[in-house]
Amino acid sequence: MNAAFWAELDARIARAEPAPSTADGNPAVAGPLPVAASGAGPETPSEPPSEPPSRPDADWSQVLDTLSAASIAAQEQDQRLRQRSATCETLSAELQAARQEIEALRAHLQEVQTQAASRVREVEALADGRVRDADERAEAAIVRAESAEDWLKRIEQASRDLLPDGRHAAA
Repeated sequence: MNAAFWAELDARIARAEPAPSTADGNPAVAGPLPVAASGAGPETPSEPPSEPPSRPDADWSQVLDTLSAASIAAQEQDQRLRQRSATCETLSAELQAARQEIEALRAHLQEVQTQAASRVREVEALADGRVRDADERAEAAIVRAESAEDWLKRIEQASRDLLPDGRHAAA
């Protein structure tokens, strides 16, 4: 139903003209209907009709049918809007739940990343400690090896010193 239809219907009711209907029973929008002529000849605008035109019940029932159809269409549209609103509310609730789940997962991810970083630092510290221990042991082993080599040189020198003079000079 559009505004032109309702304006035409209001004009017809004001002029007391019947509203024509279409094949589906809804009133059709058309131009004004000609007024029936009286036996004396065509009516002029200055002469009012002697008797008001009769309004058959069918004309009013068409108006009531139109109003009823408009009411039914409005109810159907209201039903569709309610369904869409319910669907939108459902989708909105699902969206909110998904957002909350995402936030919870982000918080969990942050917690796991923090724990992983802490564990990495612990493992790195442990590895660094082991490397330092190994380096210290290696240095200690090198010092012991150098000390042992020095002692071996001293022992060798002392044993040469103990040999008889002939061999002593050769060494």
